[in-house]
Amino acid sequence: MHRKRWVMNVRVLAVLIGVVLTAVGCGNSATPPSNKGNGSPTATPDPAALVSLSQLKKVPDLQSMPNGWKTGRLHLSGRDVGKDCPRSSNVCAGMTSSATAQYDNADSTGNVYLELAAYQDRDTARAGYTSRSASFASKDDRQISMPAVGNASVARTGFSISGHPVTSMVMRVGTVVVALAYTHEDKADSQVLLSVARTQAERIQQAQRGETPIASLAG
Repeated sequence: MHRKRWVMNVRVLAVLIGVVLTAVGCGNSATPPSNKGNGSPTATPDPAALVSLSQLKKVPDLQSMPNGWKTGRLHLSGRDVGKDCPRSSNVCAGMTSSATAQYDNADSTGNVYLELAAYQDRDTARAGYTSRSASFASKDDRQISMPAVGNASVARTGFSISGHPVTSMVMRVGTVVVALAYTHEDKADSQVLLSVARTQAERIQQAQRGETPIASLAG
């Protein structure tokens, strides 16, 4: 699903909850993302460990966010993905489960949207990352330089349909692909998104090791 169809302020996001949950994994764009300007690949391990739905839902928990942030109108939710994904879709092909969440900052001037997808293996996760990196972007978005997160990542900046600044990222951590976006009424600081992305990547790695995710920005 096109990013601008859901990245908007909290006043209108609730209307799109059903659309997001239905379309979370079924875009079919196959344009590979460019790594230009996003830093060199990190030494992040690339585990083949599968992540179950129960594990995946623990990753974007509110406890991972900064102190003062709160649950937004799009509450944390997850689902098992059936085997009816269109063969032409590289986004949901091989996907086993997905989870979404939205959190608002302390003064409700901004929010972070998180979308996670677990895949059956690294190959399908790589394909899902490539396709989601393309379908998550708007044609008006501009790719920006940002340190790499996970095994692969691409970051962009643009505006929501409500006219608010948005900074977004798609990353892959082993068999999990994450799309996230920070929308703010004034300035969608890329450092906020980067901090959230790094925390989520660490929590995914903890889940892949069979641990309870405890990495947090709170403090």
